[in-house]
Amino acid sequence: MLLLPFAGCSLFEDCYPLNIKSWSATKKSGGTLNLISEVDSSMKLKFLVIPAIVIPVAVGVIPFLIGLIFSFTDWNLTVPGVHFIGIQNYIEILRDSSFWEAVLVTIEFTGLAVGIEMLLGSFVAFLLSRNVRGQWFFRSIILIPLTVAPVLSALMWKLMLAPTGGVINYLLGFLGMPNVAWLSNPSTSLLSLVVIDVYINTPFVALLVFAGIQSLPLEPYEAAQVDGASGWFVFKSLTLPMLKPILILALVFRLILSLKTFDIIYATTRGGPAALTTNLHLWSYINSFQYGAIGYSMTGAAILFIMIFALSMWLIKVWSRSVSYMTSSQ
Repeated sequence: MLLLPFAGCSLFEDCYPLNIKSWSATKKSGGTLNLISEVDSSMKLKFLVIPAIVIPVAVGVIPFLIGLIFSFTDWNLTVPGVHFIGIQNYIEILRDSSFWEAVLVTIEFTGLAVGIEMLLGSFVAFLLSRNVRGQWFFRSIILIPLTVAPVLSALMWKLMLAPTGGVINYLLGFLGMPNVAWLSNPSTSLLSLVVIDVYINTPFVALLVFAGIQSLPLEPYEAAQVDGASGWFVFKSLTLPMLKPILILALVFRLILSLKTFDIIYATTRGGPAALTTNLHLWSYINSFQYGAIGYSMTGAAILFIMIFALSMWLIKVWSRSVSYMTSSQ
């Protein structure tokens, strides 16, 4: 007990707050109870953090590790027994043409959807940042797609894009255009899914970029105005460099979510027509629950995870460099 006040102290420095004077004063003033209560409160805070750690591990990490183990087995729901086969699934999947078609669909869908969302979302954010009359109304309606579940939005678009009775074909009929089977036509099915994804997720990008615009410092713009800089020069040399961390952050979120898109594709086309809209996530699902090839489908899921992880790590490094550059420049 005599060593407690000197914990973590050397002989040549003051021991605050656990020196002898403060320790004795704490005991005389009844502060020992306060010290115990502070320790109890800190322990309670640690207990409150435990669910935030345990639940993601139980729901995300452990199932992923189990699936990764299954990717090295020949587990098939139609065949009894599970055997360890090493990397045989990975060798076979690289020879599977349907796998590469799913990878191509994943890249095409992600590239088109994320590219349009970043451009359109940034444009909408700049429009919302202008102080004009009635901006509160537009800033409110931009949130509507975010308040609806993606599956419900996809089903709504499925009804709107129906070849007969759909509102899109009805409106195009006034222009003399024939009815188009948007979701079942090989030339328009993937583009239709891109439109649905853009409608759902563009507000997310717009809100992130809008928040970044609102947080920009005013001093560089005031200096540019004094120097008589043009609007394009201000946008190119001031706004874009300062918004780069926010834009990269929005890009990371959208790439991760777009690469593993499942709900809107399954709710509208289910991968058709002729697997032209089957991305890698849906490909793994079909092989698992339609063909029963659990081990083989887990191999595709593991490859999808590697793709997302590698791309995310690279973008995070780019984001950290941009943030450090902005901090050093300030």
